[in-house]
This record gives sequence, C-alpha cells and structure tokens, in this order.
Amino acid sequence: MLEPVSTTFLAGKVRQWSLPVVQAPSGADAPRLKRLLLPQGELAQFYDGEEGIRYIAMIQLRPGNPRGNHYHKVKQEFLYLMEGEVLLLVEDLETRQRASVPLHGGDLAFIPTRIAHALQVLQPGFAVEFSAARFDPADIYRMMLTVGI
Repeated sequence: MLEPVSTTFLAGKVRQWSLPVVQAPSGADAPRLKRLLLPQGELAQFYDGEEGIRYIAMIQLRPGNPRGNHYHKVKQEFLYLMEGEVLLLVEDLETRQRASVPLHGGDLAFIPTRIAHALQVLQPGFAVEFSAARFDPADIYRMMLTVGI
C-alpha cells in the first residue's frame, strides 16, 4: 500500500505530509491518508490509527493573527490544514534548533511534546487540530516564535 511521503524537521521530531489526491473509488492499494475529490466535495482522510483521539478542534486562520506561540509537556498534536496557507514555526526546546515549515491545504503536520510552535497565517483558511491527549490549559507554556513576514 502506498503512503504519503513524509518530510521531517528538527532531527525528525516534527513531520509534515502532503496528502495525495486519489480518484474515487479508491482501491485496496490507495494510501490510508489521502484526499478524495468527489463531485459532492472533498473527503480528507487525515487520521486512521489505533490510538484514540481525545481532543479535536477547528481553527479559523486569519492573516495578521498568529496562532500558538507555546509548547506542551504532555500533549503531542496533529494539525491538518483544510484550506489556506501557513508557515509553521517550530523550535526544539532541548537543542534550540528552529525550522519554518510551509503548510498548504491538504498538508498534515505532527508536533511532539517540548516543541514550541506557532502558525503565521499567509492565506486565510481552516485547520483541524487533534490529539490523543485531552486539552489541559495547565499544559500550555508560552514561548514567542512569531517573526514578521
């Protein structure tokens, strides 16, 4: 079975996938994570795993309004960009290594714990954030990463 190609950042800790668009109906050889462009609208399969999801949120993205600028000690998270364009800024708290990861509609990113992250919105849109860990406001540690564009 073919799977989307992953790009890694910060020594492989942060991952980004551009989900492939497949034609419907998709067969047994289609990737598990994919986008189907159907006459009635897009169907994006951006998670298919054994681990349950305990947190899911929709994020509206507006230019001039950075999102994030924090890290978590418990919650690792996925971000699926449904529409729009952002620059995902990440910094590893241990190594202080930084990266800027461009994300476009159809991209999926994985952000582990102790990776500070922020979204610089380049084009308006929407994203879905999800995690196996429940949301806990005590697990949000502020850290400014935003840079001017």
